[in-house]
Amino acid sequence: MSRLVYLGFAICCVVVASALWTKIPSKTTVSDIDILEQTSNFVLVRHQEETGKMYRSFFDDFSEPQFRNWFGEDRWTTIDTLSPASPSLEAYVSLRRKIFSGESDFLDNRIESANGIAKFTAVAPTESMVTSKSMLENNRLWFVEGDDLWFRGRYKLQSGVPFTIADFQERGRFNSPGPRITIWDQKYLGYELKSGWKPKLRQSNVEVPIGEWFFLTVHLVLDHKNGQVQIWQNDQLLIDEEIATLPASDSLLNALEVGITATDHAAEVWIDEVQISHEPIEVKTIPTTQTE
Repeated sequence: MSRLVYLGFAICCVVVASALWTKIPSKTTVSDIDILEQTSNFVLVRHQEETGKMYRSFFDDFSEPQFRNWFGEDRWTTIDTLSPASPSLEAYVSLRRKIFSGESDFLDNRIESANGIAKFTAVAPTESMVTSKSMLENNRLWFVEGDDLWFRGRYKLQSGVPFTIADFQERGRFNSPGPRITIWDQKYLGYELKSGWKPKLRQSNVEVPIGEWFFLTVHLVLDHKNGQVQIWQNDQLLIDEEIATLPASDSLLNALEVGITATDHAAEVWIDEVQISHEPIEVKTIPTTQTE
């Protein structure tokens, strides 16, 4: 049976931007897609009867004060607020539709615009739930084997520490596998490939700050066997290892998720200056006068 893929205001790799919700087969890989044109900014693709652009880079500083204006053709495409108040796929898809149409506000987990930043709040999941989420997603991106994926965001763990805070996912494959940035033991930035045996990278030298701003910078060389992972906290390189960074050789990482992408307890995370690109992104640090 095909898997419902929630896509907000835009497509998931192959469906036109006007589609609000759609279904795609549980396996849609690079080999299933026709590339019509490639530029430095986008890849024009066709799948079955639909044509659309997949973007090679994305940036948002959340300067737009209206939450609903964060979404569009080359912006964020959807949200996920899996929570005790909306604990199933059907429930949070229904809630999302009502939020975007103005019929409802958020229930427990929330995403808000607050003085030029994105504020994510999540309550703890119930015992019957796997996780709780409060996150933004852009699923019109194009990253395939052999590419460099660079990501940077400015983060503040205001309260609580979620398990994952940035995911790079393959929406066209069952269970949306892909690399993600973890916080091991609620203290240390790390890496996990959510696929197969879930290869992991851990470090225990530098703790992530609580209640202070920091930059997270990630560089992935995408390969299903011999990739590379580099992770910086501010300007300090924490991880630099070779490991698998793609689920398969024909994978298409088209979705960026940021926020509280998975947590098993209550948390609040602030995020600003989100950027993803094929080209190198400057590794930055927070001046000591701006940590709070």
